[in-house]
Amino acid sequence: MSTTNTCQKCGCEDTFLTSPAPCPTPAGCPNPEPCSETFDAQCIIYTGDDILCNEDTVIPTDSSVASALGKIIDYYCNQISLINGYISVLQNNQGLFATAFRASLSPTINVNTVAASLVNSNIATGVTIIMPVGNIEYQVTDGLPGSQYNTSTGVWTCPQTGKYDINYNVYLTCPDQTGFGWGNTPTTTGAAYSIAVTNPGVTGGTVYCADTYTIVKGVYTTRIYLTGGIQGKLITAGTQIVLRHQNMTGINYTATSGDNIDLAIRRVG
Repeated sequence: MSTTNTCQKCGCEDTFLTSPAPCPTPAGCPNPEPCSETFDAQCIIYTGDDILCNEDTVIPTDSSVASALGKIIDYYCNQISLINGYISVLQNNQGLFATAFRASLSPTINVNTVAASLVNSNIATGVTIIMPVGNIEYQVTDGLPGSQYNTSTGVWTCPQTGKYDINYNVYLTCPDQTGFGWGNTPTTTGAAYSIAVTNPGVTGGTVYCADTYTIVKGVYTTRIYLTGGIQGKLITAGTQIVLRHQNMTGINYTATSGDNIDLAIRRVG
């Protein structure tokens, strides 16, 4: 039994496609290596399952390679834009701002006492605390070094309109550590130490936050401790603030190692 092939030629050659011979040795390979074949990315079709990222279809089946590459780039860029948008929302709504100032006097400065009186009890008459350059820990605006604090006047100028947390801390040791300490005050009435964050000037303007430590004659008091502040206070750019205090204890305070007066201001919204 025999068969006869009666099919006519369909235009295909009876020879196979040829490929370049492999390199005899790595050193013998041409550089760059020639491509034996080149295909247009629009002519290569991806026929697998849809490619997903979570529930998003990034590459649908039957997409050309050219289309798939474009979709990958578009998807990536869109995600970056979304992330940047989320960061902006967090900054605006949660207060993730890198605008802040902090300075600390340690040891502190000498603070002479003033007469206990109704006038002197007004913190607007107090002494402005000035932080030297070497006592400023940082002052940044949007993460970049700035110049918010005047080391000659003790005035802090708000760099941006927003909500701010303002905090101070005071720790003062009585120079005389015999008897009652601060309780040795010669003042029989009105002995106190006050500190506050206010606007500059003799009137004091706005008092943002303040504290008074009352000294009682004959009561043991080795140190004065005060911590205070205000949170989320809306402050307009250009507003000026100072930290000031008043010593009406009847005892001149002298700077002591380990004591401190510090001021911190941070934008939170």
